[in-house]
Amino acid sequence: MGNFVINHLGDPRAGVADLARVVRPSGRIAVTIWPDPEPPQHRPPLQQLWTDVARAADLQRPVTLPWLDADKNFARTADGLAGLLRNAGLADVRCDTISWVHHADPEDLWSGSANGIGSLGVMMTGQPPQRITRTRQEYDRLAAAYRTDGGMLALPTAALLAVGTVR
Repeated sequence: MGNFVINHLGDPRAGVADLARVVRPSGRIAVTIWPDPEPPQHRPPLQQLWTDVARAADLQRPVTLPWLDADKNFARTADGLAGLLRNAGLADVRCDTISWVHHADPEDLWSGSANGIGSLGVMMTGQPPQRITRTRQEYDRLAAAYRTDGGMLALPTAALLAVGTVR
């Protein structure tokens, strides 16, 4: 199982091929990723929150992620992830969307981005302090819509789960 690992590899195709290489014949490989469907309004609220924060803070989303060459990227859709597994030679590939409500402390959720994790974290890296402050203000404003009575966030989200069998 590669739970949210493929998103962070410099060469996702090579990563899946290596999984297929080390798993025994007839073994199963399962990987998950955060979806990034188009149009953006089809994104789950948790993922859309980061897009909305970036837009409100006037941060530019990178065309490609700094650790990933454009020619090694793949569509963050069910078809894109399933194709990644099929191209690695896996059989009986299927990709499903799993959905849940992610409960998080607002500070904990922010800390990932503040420390350079994810798309928003990449966009904030190297920004001047006033831009980080503005981004945090926009995060607080937009995340407020998902606050529960206890102060936690309850954000509907989804992931793509693809499974395939080694030939």
